[in-house]
Amino acid sequence: MSKEGAGGNWKKVVDLIRGRRPVEEGPTEMEKLQVEIEQAREEWAIAQQHIDHVSDPELIDHAIYYLEAAERKYGYLLREAKRLQAKATPHQAQALLE
Repeated sequence: MSKEGAGGNWKKVVDLIRGRRPVEEGPTEMEKLQVEIEQAREEWAIAQQHIDHVSDPELIDHAIYYLEAAERKYGYLLREAKRLQAKATPHQAQALLE
């Protein structure tokens, strides 16, 4: 093991002893939310297309239900993003908007 590798491990141990949290390596809560918002936006667009092309009376109710559910999910995620943005640092808030 190289000096840097051993030193890096030692630093992690010292940081844990001192109560410092390790740097998160995975996606942040905001990054996860951005992915969910994009997926919800795509689901909503698909639901809108679906309702435009449904002609069978038995499927119209399903299409309406699907569209309303997609709209509610998208709206909820946008409200969550606003909530996170309100309590985020300026840098984090800007990242959420991108």
